[in-house]
Amino acid sequence: MTLKFLHKVLAPPGVLMAFKLVFFVQLARLASRSSVHALRVGWPAPNLSEAGRSAYADRFGAPVEDLRVPTVVFATEDVRRPFLTANHGMWKFFEPALRQWLADLGSHASERLRSALLEALPAGELSMQAVCKKLGLSTRTLQRRLQVEGSIFQQILDALRNSWAQHDLRSSSMSGAFEGRFQAWYHR
Repeated sequence: MTLKFLHKVLAPPGVLMAFKLVFFVQLARLASRSSVHALRVGWPAPNLSEAGRSAYADRFGAPVEDLRVPTVVFATEDVRRPFLTANHGMWKFFEPALRQWLADLGSHASERLRSALLEALPAGELSMQAVCKKLGLSTRTLQRRLQVEGSIFQQILDALRNSWAQHDLRSSSMSGAFEGRFQAWYHR
């Protein structure tokens, strides 16, 4: 198992990578109620003292290596162990709603985009790349999802800016000439 982080430029601190790997090993132990040990474990540039290396090796069951990405490797038999905390009756109850929720996550790209743009509007970070990064999507994926809904990024952004400007006009005193032109433009 390898860990990926959203920020592609800045690497997370080593202690965060170590914490996440310890968490997953411990989760595997608790959920399977077995003595699960890593076959291999590491993260980029683990700057550890000899005592630290020994402590992590005891925790993981394997020595810490300097690896390109945070990684933990489990034995096949450990990966195939069932989670003993699984409750099939509960799963049958929740499964339909969870599947619908997951389907809805991907089906309303325009609403997710509007929410992200609303958050970004005051700061002015409205480029497609910046918003896609916030949404955890590639620009092409967002474009495809919007196309399915019959929308495009610029239309949604323009509508949001328009709504924001109208709100500003209603809630503040703008110059009379601008206000008159703006309201004439919108036939108000």
